[in-house]
Amino acid sequence: MTNRSLRARTLGLALCLGIACLGAGARPAIADGIVQREGEAFATGDGHLMYRETHWLFEDGGRPTRLVLYRCPNGAPFARKLLHVTDVPQAPDFELDDGRTGYREGVRQRPGGGREVFVRKRRGAAEKSAPLDTTPPPVIDAGFDAYIRGHWDTLGRGGNDSAPFVLPGRLGTLTINVKRLDDAVVGGRPARQYRLGLASWVGFALPHVDVAYDARSRDLLRFVGTANIHASDGGGVRATIVFDPARERPATAAELQAARNAPLDGRCPIP
Repeated sequence: MTNRSLRARTLGLALCLGIACLGAGARPAIADGIVQREGEAFATGDGHLMYRETHWLFEDGGRPTRLVLYRCPNGAPFARKLLHVTDVPQAPDFELDDGRTGYREGVRQRPGGGREVFVRKRRGAAEKSAPLDTTPPPVIDAGFDAYIRGHWDTLGRGGNDSAPFVLPGRLGTLTINVKRLDDAVVGGRPARQYRLGLASWVGFALPHVDVAYDARSRDLLRFVGTANIHASDGGGVRATIVFDPARERPATAAELQAARNAPLDGRCPIP
């Protein structure tokens, strides 16, 4: 794999954010304090459904928290992510586990203070980690959702902004550019669109990621780009991930606990 293709894959995997991982925005919880949303990931080639992702938003020890369960079309879970919001909303702690290969990545607090980024490429491999520079605060995984909300009124149409984005596979960060595109209608809703890509001189040659947010509620509606879920052969996956805010619903503590404990034994082919 060339350095260029490695960067493209690594950028895309990190930007799902989780971006595809952005799914549900931080908002006041309802009912039992748990909100659930669904997303569907379709192959950009033939449009077939590759997997679904279910997001639960709740509080854990007073901290806004997100649990994401990635499921095959038949419902079998194969990966899970847990994300805790920190004092800097765009820079949460998180851990992603893929039960198919044993791949793990994330950002966590260090016992002696500070934070670190870590990655394990496959089951049985040694975990690698490195201290994370948090000055200026980087954008981490689904923290891009908070970043977009925080720049909602300042990033105008045609404008650009940049920020360091954590890439666990590289145990560090790269600077990304964020550009607002023309507004559109997505899923019958007025939407703002943004494009993400590397800010470096090679950025023009790498795949970009496009996201669309509901112009009123600021919910993520659509993600188009390389997802953070690997293909069955370990490569990157190009996906269109669609979120329908109308499918949001209150969830129970029992449902959340079941998602926490579900065995990651799904083995669906992706893409």
